[in-house]
Amino acid sequence: MTPQIRERRPRVSLFCFRAVAVVTALFAIGQPIFIGSYFAGTFEALGLHSAGAVALQGLGLLLPIAAGAVVAMRGRWWFLIWSVALFFLIHVQAILGYTRVLQLHVPVGVLTVGIAVAVAIASVRRGAGSPREVRR
Repeated sequence: MTPQIRERRPRVSLFCFRAVAVVTALFAIGQPIFIGSYFAGTFEALGLHSAGAVALQGLGLLLPIAAGAVVAMRGRWWFLIWSVALFFLIHVQAILGYTRVLQLHVPVGVLTVGIAVAVAIASVRRGAGSPREVRR
């Protein structure tokens, strides 16, 4: 009888990464909606936009941690690369917003939303859970 070797795959770590990535994408999508409501005359929406920025900063910190766990379990390494990039973008975006540098805040916001949605979609795709190849 030959012992079966269990393949090491990210399961729990990938589930956590997926959850954080999807919630981050939802909060990122909500940001332009809130500021649009503010511009339409609902002035309380500016508070929601600010609170969303704080929540995104927290999620932006959790995302690379969850991605690091996926990589540690032989998951996709580029999850970590894009999560760290998104972490920096979210914080640059918040700094630009709080300092009222809107000519950069808006385009960086568009980039942030796009990357957040792309990371969330990539994390829930079928191949996201397959282990990466091991070089010998």
